[in-house]
Amino acid sequence: MSAADIIVLSASVAAVAGLGWFFFAPRKAHTARMGVGVQRVEVVVRGGYRPDVIRVRQGVPVELVFDRQESGDCTSRVVFGDFAVSAALPAHTRTTVRLDPLRAGSFGFACGMNMIHGTLIVDPADEPAIPPAGPVDPAVASPAQAGPAAVDVEAAQARERRAELADLTRRVLLGAVLTAPVLFAVMAHELFGAGWVPSLLLNHWLQLALITPVMLYTGAPIHRTGWLALAHRSADMNSLITLGTAAAYGYSLLVTVAPGVLPADLREVYFEAVGVILTLILLGRLLEARAKAGTGEAIRALLGLAARTARVVRDGAEVEIPVDEVALGDEVVIRPGEKIPVDAIVLAGSSAVDESMVTGEPMPVTKRAGDTVIGATINGTGSLRVRAAKVGHIVASLKQAGRHHECRIEECAGLSRRFGNQDYREGGRHAGADNREESRAHCQPGRGGDREWRAVPGK
Repeated sequence: MSAADIIVLSASVAAVAGLGWFFFAPRKAHTARMGVGVQRVEVVVRGGYRPDVIRVRQGVPVELVFDRQESGDCTSRVVFGDFAVSAALPAHTRTTVRLDPLRAGSFGFACGMNMIHGTLIVDPADEPAIPPAGPVDPAVASPAQAGPAAVDVEAAQARERRAELADLTRRVLLGAVLTAPVLFAVMAHELFGAGWVPSLLLNHWLQLALITPVMLYTGAPIHRTGWLALAHRSADMNSLITLGTAAAYGYSLLVTVAPGVLPADLREVYFEAVGVILTLILLGRLLEARAKAGTGEAIRALLGLAARTARVVRDGAEVEIPVDEVALGDEVVIRPGEKIPVDAIVLAGSSAVDESMVTGEPMPVTKRAGDTVIGATINGTGSLRVRAAKVGHIVASLKQAGRHHECRIEECAGLSRRFGNQDYREGGRHAGADNREESRAHCQPGRGGDREWRAVPGK
C-alpha cells in the first residue's frame, strides 16, 4: 500500500468518524427558564427545532413558544404524542403550546409529517406532581376556546397554501421549460443514437446556462430545507436530494469549465439529471399542495354550516350568546327555523329536524324529549329546549379528518411506528398499548395575542 493510499484511507476514516459524531453525538439540553409558577422556553422553527432538546421540571406547567420562521406543510404542526397534544403553527407566527409535565422521563415531539424531531426531558421533582382536580371529558372541548382558533388556523393555512401554490407553480414551469430541451437532446443522442440532434443542444456551456436557473431557483426550496436540516445535525429526503444534485451539478460544472483536470473518459456531464430530479420533486409537491388546498376548502365549507349564536337560559332568562361561549350542560332554546348550535339532548318540546347535511336523508326526523340532536342541523316548525352534551365536537372532528386526509402514506407509517396504537388528536383520548394508566387531555387555544394550546391531564 502506497503512501497516497494510506493518506486517502486515513482521511476517509476520519471523515466517517467526524460525520458519525456530528449526527449521532449527544446534544446539549436547553433548560427552560423558571417564572412565576410556569416554565418558559422559546423554540425557533426553521428547518428544525432549535433547541431540539429541552429540559423542564416535573409538576410545573410549561410554556413552549414556537417561533416559526418559515412556511410549508412540514413544520405547520407540532405533535406531543405522550401529552396528546397536536397544535398548529402558522407561518411566521409565534405560537404558545402549554403542557403539564406530571410524569418524569424523556418524551419526543415531532412535526406533523414526523420528519423533524425534538425531545422534552422532564426531570423528577422533589415532591410528586398532583393532577388537577376533576377529570376532563376528552371528547368535549369548549368551543369558546376551540371554535375561533380552529377557523383562524384554517384561514391562515389557506393563505399559506395559496402562496405556496403560486410559488411552486412558477418554479415548476421554469424548471420544465429549461429542462425539456436538455433532456430531449441527451436522451435522443445517448439512448437512441439519433444523429439529427442539434449539436448546440449537446454543448456543455448551453446545458450549463439552461440548468443553472433550475438548480438555483427551481430547487431553492429543497436546498434551503436540506441544508438547514444538515445544520440541525439531522438529515431527511431534502438533504439527500440537495447533496445528490449539488454533487452532480458541481461535477458537471468542473467538466464544463476545466475539462483538462479530468481524464478523457470521465468528462460526462449530468445536467439533465439535475434538472429532471428537481423539477419532478417540485411537481410532486405542487400536486400534493393542490390536493391539500381542496381538502382545506371542504373543511372550511363544513365549518361554515355551524350556527353563529345560541339562545341559552342564564339565571332564568334567555340570553343570546356566541356559540363559542356555550358550555357543557347549558340549557339552549331553539326556535322554529333556527340551526341547532351544538350536539344536545332534548329536554322539552317536539319538532321535526332536518338532518340531511349529516345523514343525507331528505325527510326531517321528529325529535322529542330524551332524543339527541346534532349541531348544525336545522330545526323545523316546533320549539325545543335542549341541554348541551358536546361542544366543539364538529370543529375537532373536521380538523382531525382533514389532517388524516392530508397525511401521506409515508407520514402515516412514520407516525404509526412512533406512537404505536396511540390515538392523539385535539380534544381526543390518548391511550398507549404499553401504558399502564390512561390519561385524558384536550387542547385549549388561548385568547391572548399569541396562539396558546393547553393540555389538561386528568385521571
